[in-house]
Amino acid sequence: MTAMIISVIAGKGSPGASASALSLTLTWPRPVLLIEADPAGGSLVLGYAAGADVGGRGLTGVRVAARRSGMVEAIWANVVTLDENRWLLPGAGTTRQTEAIDYPAIAVALADLGVDVIVDAGRIPAPVRHDALSVAADLVLVAMRSTLPAVHAAQTVAAVAGEILGTSTQRASSAEDWVLRSVIVGAGRPYSERDIRAAMADIAPVAGMLAWDAASAGALVDALPAPRQIASTPLMRSAAKLATSLARQGEPDTIATGPATAQAVHRAGRTSEASAARHPSRTPEPAAVRVGGAS
Repeated sequence: MTAMIISVIAGKGSPGASASALSLTLTWPRPVLLIEADPAGGSLVLGYAAGADVGGRGLTGVRVAARRSGMVEAIWANVVTLDENRWLLPGAGTTRQTEAIDYPAIAVALADLGVDVIVDAGRIPAPVRHDALSVAADLVLVAMRSTLPAVHAAQTVAAVAGEILGTSTQRASSAEDWVLRSVIVGAGRPYSERDIRAAMADIAPVAGMLAWDAASAGALVDALPAPRQIASTPLMRSAAKLATSLARQGEPDTIATGPATAQAVHRAGRTSEASAARHPSRTPEPAAVRVGGAS
C-alpha cells in the first residue's frame, strides 16, 4: 500500500489547524509521522510536549543532517516519538530559521518515508514559500471554525491552494491526482454544518468535523491541564472518526479498522518516552518528553 500524505492548511485567525493535525495524528489507524511545517514557527514541543528537551531535533536539524546523508535519513534522524507508531518532526523555532529549510527536497522525500504523513502547514499565504509540501500531498485539508470570518478565510485559502495545486508542474496533469477538502472545527458556533457545507461545496467540500472542545485542544497545543480520559473527549472521538474516514481513502482495496482511541492517545499530563528515530524499524535513542500540560 502506498503511504498517504495529508497537508493541513488554514487562513488567518486561529482556525485550529495545529490541533486538527495533532488530533488526527494521535488517532490515525496506521503508522504516521506529523511534520510541523508552519513557516511562522513550531509550537507543539512547547504545547503538547510541555517544553520537553528534544535535543535539537526538528526541521532545522534536518537541514544540517541532510548535508551528511539522504533527506529520508535526515528526517528520521530528527523525529521524536509521540506514541507507538506515531512520530513528530518538530517545527523551526522562528520564521527566520524556516527561510533556510529546503521545503521542496523535504516534499520529494515524503513518499519514501514508509509511513503515512500529516503535515501541519499552517497559514497560507505564508511568510516563507512552502507550497511544495501541499503539492506533494494526496489530500489537502483546509481547517476552519464555523464563524463567518473563518469560513470566508477558508474560502480564500482554498482558492489559493486550488490555484497552486492546479498549476503546479510538480504534479501529474490530471486533477484527480489531488484532492482539496475542508474540515469544520466546532460546527454550530454559530453556523451549522449544513450552511458551511453549502458554502464550501464548490471549492473545498467538507470532509468531516472536529468537535469544539477547548479543554482538550488546550491540552494538545497549549500545555494546559488535560481532561481526565482525554481519549474519550469530544475532540478525540471526533478526530478518530475523521481519521478513520480519511485513512480509508488511502486504502482503495481494504478498509482501515482504526484503533481504539483509548489506546491511540496518551493521557496528557503523563510522562512519556520520546525518541529520535531514523526509521520505525530501527532502535531509537531515548529522549524524555512530558506530554501535555500538568494534571
